[in-house]
Amino acid sequence: MGKPVRLVLIAVGAILALIVLAAICVPLFLNTDSFKAKIESTLTKSLGRKVTIGKVDLSVLSGSLKAENTVVADDPRFSTQPFIQADTLKIGVELFPLIFNKQVIINGFSMQSPKIQLLRAANGTWNYSSIGNNSQQAAQSDETKQAFPNLSVGEVNIENGRITVAAGPGTSGAASATSRVYENVNLKVKDFAFTKSFPFEGSAGLPAGGTVELKGSAGPINQTDASATPFSGHLEIKHLDPLAAGFVEASDGVTGTVDNLVLDAAWSGTQMHVSKLLVDTPKLTLVQSNGPKQPKPKDPNAEGASMLNSLSVDDAQIKNGTITLATAGKPGTAVYSQVNAQVTNLSPKSASPFSLSGQLPNGGSVSANGTAGPFNQENNASTPLNATVSLKHVEIGTAGFVPPDAGISGVADVQAKIQSNGQVLNAQGAATVVGIKLAKDGVPSAKPVQLQFTLAQNEQAMSGQIQQAVITIGSAVINVAGTYQSSGLTTALNLKVVGNGVSINELEAFLPALGVHLPSGSRLQGGTLTTDLAVTGTTATPVISGPVRINNTQLAGFDLGSKLQALSSFTGGRITSATGSGTNIRSLSMNVREEGGNIRTDNIALDVAGVGTATGAGTVSAGGALAYNVVLKLTGLSIGGGGTQQASSGGGAAGALGALSGFIPGGAAGGLGGAALGGVAGSVLKNGIPVAIGGTTSNPTFSPNVAGLAGAVGANAAKGLLGGATGQKKGNGTDPLSNALGGLLGKH
Repeated sequence: MGKPVRLVLIAVGAILALIVLAAICVPLFLNTDSFKAKIESTLTKSLGRKVTIGKVDLSVLSGSLKAENTVVADDPRFSTQPFIQADTLKIGVELFPLIFNKQVIINGFSMQSPKIQLLRAANGTWNYSSIGNNSQQAAQSDETKQAFPNLSVGEVNIENGRITVAAGPGTSGAASATSRVYENVNLKVKDFAFTKSFPFEGSAGLPAGGTVELKGSAGPINQTDASATPFSGHLEIKHLDPLAAGFVEASDGVTGTVDNLVLDAAWSGTQMHVSKLLVDTPKLTLVQSNGPKQPKPKDPNAEGASMLNSLSVDDAQIKNGTITLATAGKPGTAVYSQVNAQVTNLSPKSASPFSLSGQLPNGGSVSANGTAGPFNQENNASTPLNATVSLKHVEIGTAGFVPPDAGISGVADVQAKIQSNGQVLNAQGAATVVGIKLAKDGVPSAKPVQLQFTLAQNEQAMSGQIQQAVITIGSAVINVAGTYQSSGLTTALNLKVVGNGVSINELEAFLPALGVHLPSGSRLQGGTLTTDLAVTGTTATPVISGPVRINNTQLAGFDLGSKLQALSSFTGGRITSATGSGTNIRSLSMNVREEGGNIRTDNIALDVAGVGTATGAGTVSAGGALAYNVVLKLTGLSIGGGGTQQASSGGGAAGALGALSGFIPGGAAGGLGGAALGGVAGSVLKNGIPVAIGGTTSNPTFSPNVAGLAGAVGANAAKGLLGGATGQKKGNGTDPLSNALGGLLGKH
């Protein structure tokens, strides 16, 4: 090897040795702790926050100062705890000015595992908003300018950080106790400067296993309010839990996950523009309060208020969602799948077009399109809306439209137009319902029901008025109108149901849907129904009351005469042959009250051809058990060869007298006077026979009412039967009336 080459190699080796020696020896002669106060002062003035650091070491090879136990204080209005705390902070510096002139010129930062605390006050402001907002910042010292030439840093790195988000001053209740932790926070900033835009990349782990990645640019830093710093970027979140991540509050009633969320947005400092928002495969549960909406207090100066007030969105989509609807405190849910929605040209001051589609529980579908907006931040329900809605094959009982315990079911197709100015929602439309059932013990109707409706609802008070609802069953028309009020877990009703001369032939197949069960094997034929019912109570426990009148109908397949056979002996004739296999009802009027499946009827007035009239009252239990007491006046009887006589005629009285004589042990021969018996018979035929109706609606039973019969006889006749009028004494401790009634019941 030639001499020149060897000299070059020796020289290079010597230089390298000197550099290594300097790297080893300089920190021994340079007291880097002497720069600690200068670094603290520089950072404090730049950030507008008190900065303290521990021991400072110099690494010549990397050209950086290594500071231990670095703490950035919080805004004192929020907390006395650190805003940022890092065990290790590496500060890149210009080496030669530091060594020879003891000047600190910073060109980079790197934090390892910092802990950052973000606090949000009750008015919506954040503790980071005041970073850089300091009276000293506007007039930077020469020292600050020297450390940050043009306030520029080549690179800022945060690795494996931890951010805790919690409630700040002024919050209370559940909000104040809620804190969220974001792990594995990484941030890389290039060419950072307070006065110009700089690129950044970031990532973090979200609570409940989600991850977020963000890439874009920000700046220049707004030194009055850091939250007003412009930025633009692309954000993508995977496996987002909105509640755990703090995107929604517990009071919003939203739980679940979103597989993927993509956002492209830009913030100018005064306007937020979203070019794309995609919510992919959300699986969310929405719990509704079903009560009057309480607007959230709005602070126009709150953090984020200006963003929402100026928000514009080019395109927002929900794809392949699954939404479960529930009502707080009530059982049952409704699951909507394949939910897809799109909103375009969203603006804070105008209506935006939208479309929506989805699959309803049990195979139904929903679609809607129209316009919505401007969006109401305080109360979503107060956002103006103009839409056309189509529902197909809706299972009413499971779709979440009515309480699960209301006993209402059926399959409906609905077309409706909805208009809302944000205060009052007006809806009108039409529906066809197949297999409708309106009572817990009802049976689905064999006939479809048509419905046309018009209603108005106060969106704040959650109260509404059904201005008109016309129910059509075949040619039968029933009108419904009234009001409702949702409050907490219930919806109160105040409705009127009116039908005038409605064809019973059309209603007959619909009656089981209302829980009306006719005797087994029977059906109503012909005639009309007139009613004016009030529906009060709640949707879960409605109370139905009012008058009902039926005219000129036949209960075919039901032989009332045979059921009254036990009473025939009072008439001197046979009822059976007069009524035959059907019961012809000339008229029936009564006052009805249904509550909890139990029915009470008062002021019954019944006129049956071939039998007579009946008056009284009674109840039908939710299980169908009958408990009625009526007074039956038999007016048309069949005797002998088929002739007819009135029960009030002499023949009827004679028959009744003979029957009573036969019922009483010993009869007239036993000493009971004919006058007394005649009085009893006449009283029974004049005032009517008290009858107890029991059994069930499917199989009613009829029997004389013992207590009622005693009352019908009257005081004088009763005394005669007891011996008061004839002088007859009691025998064997038993009075003749008891014997007579006992014989009547024993025989029949």
